[in-house]
Amino acid sequence: MVVTLADIGFPAASDLLARFGIELVQVETDKSIPGSFWGDSEAGIIGPRVYARADTPVHSLLHEAGHLIVVEPSRRNTIHTDASDSQREEDATCYLQLLLADALPGFGRERAFADMDAWGYTFRLGSAKAWFERDAEDAEAFLRALPHLHGLLP
Repeated sequence: MVVTLADIGFPAASDLLARFGIELVQVETDKSIPGSFWGDSEAGIIGPRVYARADTPVHSLLHEAGHLIVVEPSRRNTIHTDASDSQREEDATCYLQLLLADALPGFGRERAFADMDAWGYTFRLGSAKAWFERDAEDAEAFLRALPHLHGLLP
């Protein structure tokens, strides 16, 4: 079972996203999530907002927020549901979601690795952790090269 927003609470997630100019919109449990690419409980994005319910997996929230953080701020308002068809942006988003995981009490990077693997993310080294530790140099370099993220990475 993956960690959901119900497990960590909306305030911590909302505060984290706000640091990047992103609004977290809480969706009622019995409603569909606007802008969700995968449907069900998966987070959605429309413009500078991430939509989520209490049953939304934290890794999903961080992934969709990561897409909004990676794109230039001028592109954020144009995004609806599907953030990118760029493999480089997708890899950078995965890398960023793992960095952001440590900023959420009750979650953290190790849990993010496990939840991403449980959900079905695929990496050529077999796991999110192996990819992050041994094969993500290009994703990190991509993030470091983005002028609007200067100083974000340790």
